[in-house]
Amino acid sequence: MQPKSKYRLTHYWLFACFAMILSFSAVALDSLAFGDKKKIDNSLMGEVFAIPETTRMLPKFDTMKPLGTLYTNKIDIAPRHWTTGFPGIPDRKEWFAVVYTGSFKINKAGQYIFRLLSDDGAKLFIDKKLVVDNDGIHGPGSKLGSVSLDASKHSFRLEYFQGPKTEIALQLFATFGNETEQIFPGSNFTLSTPGEKAKWKTYLIYAGLALLLILILWFWARRKRNIPAD
Repeated sequence: MQPKSKYRLTHYWLFACFAMILSFSAVALDSLAFGDKKKIDNSLMGEVFAIPETTRMLPKFDTMKPLGTLYTNKIDIAPRHWTTGFPGIPDRKEWFAVVYTGSFKINKAGQYIFRLLSDDGAKLFIDKKLVVDNDGIHGPGSKLGSVSLDASKHSFRLEYFQGPKTEIALQLFATFGNETEQIFPGSNFTLSTPGEKAKWKTYLIYAGLALLLILILWFWARRKRNIPAD
């Protein structure tokens, strides 16, 4: 009987450890709901702000200082209970705002319908124009907006705030023509992370300086080779 008892005890411990690992993994993943602090190429950049408990509408962010920066390649936070906090900001679980910025190109030019679902308020701006207004303190709810997009590059800005804990939601859907509604960016949009263009400019500057240095050394070596000895 004793060996069986030891076997059962080991079995229970293994099961408990496995359950704990699953629980920790779920918490870690849920903390990434709004994005990761590690930079992701072809993504949106989200800045996290603390807001007053008297907030009822999206604030003006011009003079506010962010608590941290996140990166995500989609806006897909289904309605849920959320108490995990952000990567690097674990204590901010309510009364916060996130402003996502970036740019995108489209695969098909034409009229697009955007559906913004949020809990609490959110606004979508494309090319600095308000496309969807779903602001205010409210439970999960959607608002629609449409915009005609050409093949050029377009700026993206999504403002969101969460009031009292613990329920959150933020999903952006896009529809083109008779196609099925997709979570943004889906297959119709290609994102560009803020700063990607500046990064490539920096690489070009360094490459140009390196080439200039090589040319200077080459001319100097050639000139030295042609100088007659005394």
